[in-house]
This record gives sequence, C-alpha cells and structure tokens, in this order.
Amino acid sequence: MKQILALVAALVVALPMSISARITVVTSTSDLAYFAKMIGGDFISVESIASPKADLHYVEMRPSYMVKVRDADAVFKVGLELDMWMDRIVDGSRNNHVKVFDCARYITPMEVPTFKADASYGDLHRFGNPHYWISPASVEPITRVILEGLSLVDPARSSFYAGNRDAFLATLDKELPAIKTEAAPLEGVEIITYHNSWPYFAEYFGIKLPGFIEKYPGVGPSPSHMRDIIDLIKQDHIKVIAMEPYFEKRVPEKIAEMTGATVVTLYPSIGGRNEGESYIDWLRGNVKALLAGIK
Repeated sequence: MKQILALVAALVVALPMSISARITVVTSTSDLAYFAKMIGGDFISVESIASPKADLHYVEMRPSYMVKVRDADAVFKVGLELDMWMDRIVDGSRNNHVKVFDCARYITPMEVPTFKADASYGDLHRFGNPHYWISPASVEPITRVILEGLSLVDPARSSFYAGNRDAFLATLDKELPAIKTEAAPLEGVEIITYHNSWPYFAEYFGIKLPGFIEKYPGVGPSPSHMRDIIDLIKQDHIKVIAMEPYFEKRVPEKIAEMTGATVVTLYPSIGGRNEGESYIDWLRGNVKALLAGIK
C-alpha cells in the first residue's frame, strides 16, 4: 500500500498542473498581465481590468471587475495614484485573502512635484509621473515586484518563476539593442504629445518633449495655449504630434493643419495596436510610428 501511495504521489507531481490549481492573478493593465504571464507561465491564470486602449486615469467601475478579483490570489497595479480605481475594485470584491502588489515599488519616479499641487494644475500626481511602464528601463523593476508577489502567494514555485523572469529579461537584453539602433534617428528630436504620458519612453530613446497639447494633465487646451503650441511647432520646426488612441483627434489635427506637422498615434499599452502582440512588437510599433512621422 505504501508503494502504491508513493507511486500515486509521484504521478500527481509529474502531471501538468490542472486549471483549478493555478494561481489566479488580476492586473490593472494589459502590460502587467503580459509580464505576469511571462513569469508565471502555465502555473497562473491572469486577467487585466483595463482595455489596452483605455485611458487609465478613468476606468469605469463595473461589477464584473469585482467578480474577477473575488477569487484572485494576487493583484498587481501600476500605483503612483494612476489606477486608484483598482483599490476600489479590490474593496468591492470582498476578497479578504487577496494580496495586492504595487509595481511602482522599485521605480524612481520622474517629475515629482516640489510644490503643493492643487486642482489648478489639473491631474498632477503627487508622487510623480505614473507612466513609468512605457520605458524598457522599467521592465526589470516591474518584473521584480511581480516575481516577489507570485513567490509570496506560491512559494513552492518561486524558483520556477525566477527562472522564467531571468529568461524573459535575457531575451529582452538580446532584442532591445536592435530597437535602440532602429530608433537612433529619434535621438534629440522634439515631439509634441497630447498628454504627458511619455517622459520615461522619451528619456530611454533620447527624445525631447518641449510641450503638450494639454497645458496641464487632464485639462483641455485653451485657445491661448493652442496658439503657444502652434508657435512652438513653427519655431522649432517640430514634425510630430503624438497622441494616445483614446483622445479626440480634432485639436491635434487642427494644429497639424496649421503647422505642417504629422499626427501619429502611440499606444501606451501592449495589445493596443495589435491584439496578441509581444512586448517587442508593441515597442517597435511605437518606434516605427515616430520614425514615419519625422520623415
């Protein structure tokens, strides 16, 4: 009997993990879901809340989101007060055992206000610009948090998760130099963006961001600010106005018409341009869009 029980135990260990035994993960964004899947592999099931084309500042609360979190083991969020709606979803799920992890933990934020920011400054974040995930330099600290989170809720497989993360980062290390070379013509180039979403991306590729269509984050442009942006584009011979897919195109296209600049769409999240795209596909897509705009 002991031999039979030992054989059964060995077979259970050898069998592929069943769906019911997976760790259930919910993330606020498609990017965090992608990284979690790269690390967790078949040992996790993962869903994201926000669409990859959504404005992450404004995500509608839905009961279905709370249902997703109800049975989750781990939740990963962007933090820096970008996706505070995720905290409300977790609270509404009434899931008392779920662990929530802030992926900004190891990030050094840019643009931390040195003054008390009130409503007159728009949607200015107290702890710094929260769009850090858009830079390849942030992949290592983000995935460090995800590895720690998965290892905490599933310590038996921590070595497996660590190996997957190492392999993923090694793959990026091999592929990113080619994208850097491809993006070399963007170094030192000035672009106007609609929202201040791209400082981490710009720093990584050496792009300059001299102005934004929004005078303050989340505040639409006034006629006087539009004139200032038009004058800046003409003065500096700026060729590109970049915007996210969820903004209204009317104002950028009007400015482009008056200046000769080109409006391009950049996607802040994986899966926004093409469903099922990889991280490298997403990154290269944004680089190619900017390169096409400066020609």
